[in-house]
Amino acid sequence: MRIVKTRQDVAEIIAMRRTTPADEKREEAASVVADLAKFALVRTALSSERSLMAWIRTAVSMYAFGFSVATFADHIQRRPDSAWFLPSIRWLSVVFICLGILPLMLAVIEHMSRLRRMKELGLPAVSRMSLPMVASMLLLVIGLVTLIVIVLNRSL
Repeated sequence: MRIVKTRQDVAEIIAMRRTTPADEKREEAASVVADLAKFALVRTALSSERSLMAWIRTAVSMYAFGFSVATFADHIQRRPDSAWFLPSIRWLSVVFICLGILPLMLAVIEHMSRLRRMKELGLPAVSRMSLPMVASMLLLVIGLVTLIVIVLNRSL
């Protein structure tokens, strides 16, 4: 038993009685919940990156198909018997490349806005720029250059 001499001793005894094992368990549970919330944010960020990579895959396939159509159109046009060649085939390749550029651009914007919202909620910063983000920026540039080359009707 403790001898009470001052007001500070009384305050310490009251504080010791207020802290019970149940309070300690509650504090521990609160810290576990906070850790789980951070892990949930990290999982959501990684899921957003996977979605961006799926859009990258779609954009690359559209670029390849558009480029193939343009190459095929050039090959047909160079033949002497290309009277049946339609100039709209070249524009079909432009459409496919645009179908790769526009969704990829929208996916990058959506990914950046998701990351910004998650950082406001407490997402820990791992790196300044993710690899899928760099790859998508490079693919956007490649798609725009390919589009310009096809529209200007230069040699592929």
